[in-house]
Amino acid sequence: MGILRRVYKIRRVSDLPIPDPEMVRAARGRLSSRFSTGVDALLWEEHKRPMPDDHALLALMSVMDGGTDRRFPTPDAIDFGAALLVLQALHLDLDRLEARLLTHIFKAGLDWDGIAAVLSLADAESARTRFEEKLERAGERVDEVSTDWLDSARRPSPAE
Repeated sequence: MGILRRVYKIRRVSDLPIPDPEMVRAARGRLSSRFSTGVDALLWEEHKRPMPDDHALLALMSVMDGGTDRRFPTPDAIDFGAALLVLQALHLDLDRLEARLLTHIFKAGLDWDGIAAVLSLADAESARTRFEEKLERAGERVDEVSTDWLDSARRPSPAE
């Protein structure tokens, strides 16, 4: 995999920039093709479906921790770069999850003071500001993992 560099407007997730979707797609493919096992490996081989981001990062770290497992190639700089891109995408997913959860919690009646207390934030304004930042980032797009293969697997064939 060559190094792909593109010029794009830098957007941020928390303290990390939001990665370019094509870079995330390539990074997921890189890690899945080199470090997936079991069902993840089968899904990659049969459908080119990448591992979930957390699985990809844990698989790479597992290889790095083991050191001598001959089933996997020795991770290199490109793998490490891919892992960092996947980590950025995972941060965005967590920000989306937090925004959605806070929306439901606030609608259910917990006020910003209560949310701030649970999150150990200074005050209600800090909680509200955090929510607004997460909500703003929730609309950002990074390569979404396609589930087309799953939809087609669920559909009965014309012969049925």
